[in-house]
Amino acid sequence: MRPAAVFFYMAVGLAFAQQEDMARPATAKESHSQEPGEPLYRITVISRTTKAVNYGHLTEPTKIGFRGTVLMPDARGEARVVSRRGAVEIEAKVNRLLPPTRFGPQYLTYVLWAITPEGRPVNLGELVSDPDNKAKLKVSSDLQAFALIVTAEPYYAVAQPSGVVVLENVVEPATAGKIEELDAKYELLPRGHFTYNAAVPPPAAEAPAVSMAEYEAVLSVYQAQNAIQIAKAAGAGQYAADTLQKAEQLYQQAVELQTQKSSSRQVVTAAREAAQTAEDARAISAKRQRSSGDRSAPPPRSGADQ
Repeated sequence: MRPAAVFFYMAVGLAFAQQEDMARPATAKESHSQEPGEPLYRITVISRTTKAVNYGHLTEPTKIGFRGTVLMPDARGEARVVSRRGAVEIEAKVNRLLPPTRFGPQYLTYVLWAITPEGRPVNLGELVSDPDNKAKLKVSSDLQAFALIVTAEPYYAVAQPSGVVVLENVVEPATAGKIEELDAKYELLPRGHFTYNAAVPPPAAEAPAVSMAEYEAVLSVYQAQNAIQIAKAAGAGQYAADTLQKAEQLYQQAVELQTQKSSSRQVVTAAREAAQTAEDARAISAKRQRSSGDRSAPPPRSGADQ
């Protein structure tokens, strides 16, 4: 079945295994009260600096490399960048992108980010690796100067990168055009900003192989579940109840479609909308809590909702 299939237990089932102890940034301040199954929020963020490139306007296509960080040193890739009228097109290809659950069971996917020189993160889309640990993504952006990074995330619709940075862009000797390198200092959420106390035993060593489409459907459902749990922990049940309820309804719809053996495309569509709606609920909750002066609320996860 390989390469058309992936093992469910290797990349998805691990999301419900017990989380192993992980190194945490020494500067992170922890909240010590936690209910079973709820995310544990840490207050501080960490900073990181990388090189941003000004790609100019209506320039010739150029390539920029990706290099793995200490978290995934063997990862490599490149991006082809074309500046067109009204948008910059980015076609990224990555190799040796290992399953994100190796950083903790709460990490289910990878996200490609553009970071402006001022440190504003823009979620460009999800990178889903195939059975050969390769992933690609073709997107467009209205930015002209930016850095590119890849992070492990709990769901695809996050609005601020986690501290699990696995790839960063590097200017290569073959990079064409007039390149202006700028330092982009950006904020990251520390690894462990959200964790789950999942009292579920690890999956069996033998698990059925599934097609890539089925794998993406299962992964999308788990991401929606993560997004809803994080929104609840952020107070969405109180401050954004209607939006959270819609997210839960969409999640149940995705689960029902999965149970009914509907097409993977239908399952993914419902699950991704559920995750996006849950992220909206979390962002709305953060805004309303700040407006009301609720100091007991968890810190916002998104730089975009401030």
